[in-house]
Amino acid sequence: MKTLQENLRRRIAELLRDAYDLTGVEAEFTVPPERKFGDLSTTLAFALAKKTRGKPFALASDIASRLQGRLEEVEEVRVAGGGFLNLFLRRDAFFRGRLDALARPLPPPSRGVKVIVEHTSINPNKSAHIGHLRNSCLGDTLARCCRFLGYEVEVQNYIDDTGIQVADVVWGLLRHRRLDLEAIRRIPDLAAYLWELYAEANRLFAGDEELAAQRREVHQRIEEKSEPEYSVCLHVAEQVLLDHVRTMEKLGIQYDLMARESDVIALDFFKAAAAELTARGVLFPSADPEKRGCLVIHYEREKIEKIIVRSNGTITYVGKDIAYNLWKFDLLGRDFFYRPFHAYADGRVIAMTASAPAPAPLPVPPRAGFGRGRRVYNVIDVRQSYLQNLIAQVLGQLGHPEAAAGFVHFSYEMVALTPACVRDLGLELEPGEEGKPYIEVSGRKGRAVKADDLIAMLEEKSRREVCRRNPELPEAEALKLSRRIAMAALRYFMIKFSLNTVIAFDFREALNFEGDSGPYLQYAAVRLNSILRKAAAADLEAARGAASLEPLEGAERELYWELALRLSLLETQVEYALDHHEISSLAAYAYGLCQQFNHYYHLFPVLAEPDPGRRALRLALVLLFKGRIETLLSLLGIEIPERM
Repeated sequence: MKTLQENLRRRIAELLRDAYDLTGVEAEFTVPPERKFGDLSTTLAFALAKKTRGKPFALASDIASRLQGRLEEVEEVRVAGGGFLNLFLRRDAFFRGRLDALARPLPPPSRGVKVIVEHTSINPNKSAHIGHLRNSCLGDTLARCCRFLGYEVEVQNYIDDTGIQVADVVWGLLRHRRLDLEAIRRIPDLAAYLWELYAEANRLFAGDEELAAQRREVHQRIEEKSEPEYSVCLHVAEQVLLDHVRTMEKLGIQYDLMARESDVIALDFFKAAAAELTARGVLFPSADPEKRGCLVIHYEREKIEKIIVRSNGTITYVGKDIAYNLWKFDLLGRDFFYRPFHAYADGRVIAMTASAPAPAPLPVPPRAGFGRGRRVYNVIDVRQSYLQNLIAQVLGQLGHPEAAAGFVHFSYEMVALTPACVRDLGLELEPGEEGKPYIEVSGRKGRAVKADDLIAMLEEKSRREVCRRNPELPEAEALKLSRRIAMAALRYFMIKFSLNTVIAFDFREALNFEGDSGPYLQYAAVRLNSILRKAAAADLEAARGAASLEPLEGAERELYWELALRLSLLETQVEYALDHHEISSLAAYAYGLCQQFNHYYHLFPVLAEPDPGRRALRLALVLLFKGRIETLLSLLGIEIPERM
């Protein structure tokens, strides 16, 4: 069954087709803050005004006259403000058969569009830290939303396994600690071992030019595949990557493909890209004396030349990234080889790129091959905006406007710590930091917290709260529950802030059972399930196919209508989050719904209601809320426990 918004969107397009060219324009709906402004509102007239250069109010007035009385679900269309179209719905038409359908939604039809989501992409030189978790949580939620809307989704994790950060720890292992490859293989927790070594190496480089020169030499030897540096580099990258995968798996985050930079280099991806770039005049020798011998691309947005090939013939990471993204859109004319990398507990296998045929084939190869996306989301922090803009520019210059339009930089700001969190983690505050709103983290400086340590601390704090609230709970069950609560707290905290906001992580705020937090959402869902279990035990039934709210009175009828209406907007909210690159809007939507339901339930209990008609309608709302909130929390990566 199509949603109310889909039906309205289709019907409005039909009614306006003869009057307006709606190509690239469609009605987006929101719920106004007060019901006097209507049940749904759309800015369609403003979108048309941008296209036609007309006046929004005049367009809205004309649109309203064309729609009035011709939409089955709409009682009245009014123009408000400078051109808002406010729709007042026929409530009986809304409820006729809709409650059951909303409570048990059908899977979305396939859109026939493949979406690639690249996220995480941590340098494989040490354990993941708290600053990396925002990227992974955003990327995973983004991928879940795309699947929910009917897209085919492939999740990729790009591994810079030959970069300078890996060279830092290779130098530290071989030249500073003087270990050979066999000794390195015997280190039990290599990612954690490298955590301290990476910070130590960077302190040494900062004060000694001779050591910094050795670092550059090690990096060059890795790029040239010289031994033992190259083998140590590959071993370090793979073992650390496994550590990252297991960390993210704790949060319910999975990948389809690990794409290695070393394979991009080995298979000459950039060579193929450079031929096309040069033929079209996009890549050319610089005339700048300071860039003599370099090949550059003119970055139009900032009017500068960006070096792609250095004078010594080595390729910058920008060049490798351009080649990799051309491959994502199937525009390179080359492909990787593939091998199995890691199997999840549910049997799914992550593939890894390879530069030669693998002895062990993939157990279940993808239907149409990896890559070949029509839309690409790169979840990368805001500091990489210039690079992402440059890639989009190059796609257009190479004659691929659809790929340029489908290339999306899903950017976000950094993660920091509150001063209280710094103390909780056992780190020292420097003079003057106590009064700061947040403290920046840095793995290079050794001032950060490992993601695994953060997860363990959240689980322990959650366990204490669970045991305080449920002292009779067996230890194993309390541990399982505390893990679910901790993961909900962490994931929700990482996505609830606007992408352009710096996150200052705080344990108390994240684990708050009463406020804007993951545990609060879980608690609302647990309450719903408890109500339905008790109703089933008492043989109480919900209203089926309700066509009227007649049994309800006054304030309850309005609250009931408000909740049902907002619950019906789930698909619209997910589309909005994708279109506007704002996953936080889904977190706000979930929190608002749970607040509204808790308020309704407080005023109008379900099981204690003696009137059968009102009780049946309230149970129907509980069923509707359960179906929608379970779907919504699944999109946010939050599991619903049996109890709280």
